[in-house]
Amino acid sequence: MRDGPKSIAKSDWLMDTGTMTAEKKPDEDYKFPSSRGVLSAEEIEALLRPKPQQTALEDEFATPKVIEPKQPENFDLQTAKVTPTQERRAQKLAARLAMALGSGTGVKGAITVSECAEIPQTDLAGLLQGKSSAIACIGPSETDIRALVCLPPVLADAIIARACGARGSAGRLGDGWTLSAIDCALLEQLLVPFGAAIHESYKLQAIETDVAYVSSLIPVSQVQVSEYTVEAIGLHSELALIEGESPSDQSDVSAGPQALTSPDVTAVLTARLASLTVPLSRITQLKAGSTLLLGLPADQPVELLSGGRDGRVAFEGRMGRKGKKVALQVTKRIGAFKG
Repeated sequence: MRDGPKSIAKSDWLMDTGTMTAEKKPDEDYKFPSSRGVLSAEEIEALLRPKPQQTALEDEFATPKVIEPKQPENFDLQTAKVTPTQERRAQKLAARLAMALGSGTGVKGAITVSECAEIPQTDLAGLLQGKSSAIACIGPSETDIRALVCLPPVLADAIIARACGARGSAGRLGDGWTLSAIDCALLEQLLVPFGAAIHESYKLQAIETDVAYVSSLIPVSQVQVSEYTVEAIGLHSELALIEGESPSDQSDVSAGPQALTSPDVTAVLTARLASLTVPLSRITQLKAGSTLLLGLPADQPVELLSGGRDGRVAFEGRMGRKGKKVALQVTKRIGAFKG
C-alpha cells in the first residue's frame, strides 16, 4: 500500500496543545484548553470550589442570643470588714501578748499579726474545732467573758514542757491527745498575765477545752478574730485572740477637735452604666427580648455623677441589691463632690 500524504503537524504537537496525558507529563500541572487559551491549576481549583452561601444584608440584624441574667450581688450577706482601729489594736496586742507569754510561761518568742477578720459568733465552733487544745477565758468576772485566747496543741504542750523543766515538746502530741485536769490547772497559773495584757480590768477566769461550750460564752453576734504567729527557739506555732467587744483603751483615743456638723442638704446623684448610640431604625425594631450590647466588660464599675446627667463623675460603685431594692455600693471616690 502506498503511504498517505505526510502530516504537516509537528511530532510534538500534543505537548504544545497540552492534550498529552498526565502519565506522560507527571511533573507538570494538568491544563484544560478553553476558548481563551489554557486554564491554570489555580483557575481550575477556583471553578471546582463550592460556592459560599449568601449572607444576610448588612442592614439586617441577627437574632440576639439568649443571655442568662446575672444574679445581683447581695450586700446583706457580706462579712463586715475590719476597721483600721481594730488592726492597730491587733498590732498593739501582739506586743502585749509576747510580754505576757514570756513573763508567765518563760517562753520568749516573737508574736506577729498574721490575719484579722470579723465573723459571726455562730461560726466560732467550726473555726476552733480541731485547732485549739486550750482556751483561756478572759473577762471582768466569771459570768462576763469578753475575750478568748486559743492555744493550739503545739503551743500548749511547749508551755507545759517548759514549766516542767523540759525543752521543746513533752512528747505527748498525737491523735486523740487532750489536756488533763492537771494540765489545765498548770496552764491556769501560767497564763494569768494574759488577762491584764488584753485590758487592765480583765482577768483570766478559766481554762477550757470544750469548743462548743466556749463558743457560746461571748454574748455578741459578731466577734473579731486576730491570728498571730509565735516564733521562738525550737518552736513555731500560732495563737488566736477572739474578742466580742473591744474595750475602750484611753491610749488608743487621740484627742482632737469635735467634728463640725453641717445642715441637711439635698444633692442629685445619677448612676450611669454606659452611653450607647443606636440607629433610629433599630429603635423602632426593639421588642420584648431584644438585646442591646453596651460594649463594656461585665465587671465594669458604675459611675455616679454629681449634679445630674451632665455632672462630673464623683464615685464608682458596683450594682447589687440590699433587701428587696436595687443598691449601689461605692468602691472608689473620683473627685470632689459637687451638689
